[in-house]
Amino acid sequence: MFKGKVVAFALMLAFATSVYAGTVDDCYSDAGISGCATLQLSICPAGDFELISEACGGSGAYVWIIAMDSSNLPIPGIPISDYWLGACDPLSQLLLCASPINADSLTGSNGRTTFSARFVRGGGCTLVDGIWWAIQGKPLRDGAVPPCPSDYLCLSVIVKSPDVTGDIITGGPDGIVDLSDLIPFGDSFNKWSPDPAYNACCDYTDDGGCDLSDFAFFGEHWQHRCQ
Repeated sequence: MFKGKVVAFALMLAFATSVYAGTVDDCYSDAGISGCATLQLSICPAGDFELISEACGGSGAYVWIIAMDSSNLPIPGIPISDYWLGACDPLSQLLLCASPINADSLTGSNGRTTFSARFVRGGGCTLVDGIWWAIQGKPLRDGAVPPCPSDYLCLSVIVKSPDVTGDIITGGPDGIVDLSDLIPFGDSFNKWSPDPAYNACCDYTDDGGCDLSDFAFFGEHWQHRCQ
């Protein structure tokens, strides 16, 4: 009985926080990376890849966001799950397993929060142009008003996944690591940059080639899928 009351209170608190957090302005708000110039992340539909904090080769990396309203004032109390992301490269596809990315905490009095835990459960590959970040469904823009630019604010993030293909309509990731993903990996196996047959999306160890170490990495996530 007590446990049920605690859960109900937590849900009420989250709802109240979301209602009173304020409305984000996508131009005044800002985001960035700390720890290195480019984060390199691998993702899996099962969500069992590395932490954002490990994306610079150490343990101190994170993404930061500052949420501001239309009066350029900080917005505290934004729930940890009010964020989404996507690939800035129109030729890249990221599949998210129906879950947002969670912040480390509510936004503070300065409107700021960070992301250092798991990235997202999903698949796909994006090597250039980076990742856009959205707050309350609004992708952040690359600059402040006026005027508000149309371009997204793209953070320098490289994303790879063993789930790179399989969707019969888009040709992109389908949320499961299976034979359809083994085909592009096989085409790139034992190929090294700058060989045109080398596929950087299948180079999970980021050493410029696809070899047994990458195959072992792929095998660890065989049959992993969105739940």
